[in-house]
Amino acid sequence: MPVRRIGKPEELEFANPLPARSPVPERITAVAATADLSRVAVATSAPWFHRCTEVLLFAEGEVTRLPTPGCRLFLDLVFDPDGSALTAMGTGNSGLRWSLDAPAEPWNPLMMTMGGSPDGPALAQAAVGGGGRFLATASAVTGNVVVRETATRRVVHDVGTLFDGLDFEDRVDGEGTVALSADGSRVAFSRHHFRSSLEGVVVQEIGGAAYSERRTRIPWVNGLAFSPDGAALAVVGARSDETVAAVLDLDDAADRPLPVVLPTDRRVDRMNLRPVWRGFEPLVPIVDPDRVTVWNLASATAVLSVAAPGTRTAAALAPDGCALIVASPDHGVDARILP
Repeated sequence: MPVRRIGKPEELEFANPLPARSPVPERITAVAATADLSRVAVATSAPWFHRCTEVLLFAEGEVTRLPTPGCRLFLDLVFDPDGSALTAMGTGNSGLRWSLDAPAEPWNPLMMTMGGSPDGPALAQAAVGGGGRFLATASAVTGNVVVRETATRRVVHDVGTLFDGLDFEDRVDGEGTVALSADGSRVAFSRHHFRSSLEGVVVQEIGGAAYSERRTRIPWVNGLAFSPDGAALAVVGARSDETVAAVLDLDDAADRPLPVVLPTDRRVDRMNLRPVWRGFEPLVPIVDPDRVTVWNLASATAVLSVAAPGTRTAAALAPDGCALIVASPDHGVDARILP
């Protein structure tokens, strides 16, 4: 299997470690890549202060440390489709966005003004749609989902505002997972409901208050992804002591598929996952104690499985699903082409 070296272990070390402290990262918290692998981003956690994160950009044989004002643990990274920008979501309802093609200051923290504890739930995700015209962010801290125009930063969809003033049982709140359709017309997010038996995924047209809700039978959703044509939604998460997934037919309101079980070594409770579609196959990489496996979410079959040096590792798929990127403090960053 061809393996492409992206970054060496020493390139992941902290540039300014504390005196008498190791520069080796405690773990890799997130990794992302462009479709052509020309840009790869890696978020690392400091061994002496685990809430301190560096975000490194590997491009054209160079490593750049992106500015990260405020000390947060970033657990989700996503590039714009053309690789021109990178968004990171982290703990404490925080997020940053960097322009990569022209010198620019990073966006102000995306969601910090909405409140939330810096030690709140870790699940927080971002999604890009409409060819990079729209950016959606979701956080389990506030339960809010927001969509912005990337060019103007203008908010075009705010779930918290749409349902403001409703009784608690009638509100629609998110749980930290989010997806945008490729054309940028729709947003999907996992719904928090005060009755746990009503777990589901909400799909909305951008800018509209109307919504459809699909029961998933998955109590904790870790990742969502629209199919390229927007007709299906891949869902992956946890149930009891199992990792489970489902693919929803969005054109059939009566479609309620039973989740399939992914035989992972550990349950993926409260772990960020980022499914992608390779053609019409929904795939997701999951890190187990000693392996990284790419799973087909429709069939619950393994597409690729490679050895991984422990759970300090992070893995992601390229946006087209054709390559697996694995990053670890001890082995650096590699990319493998999927069969």
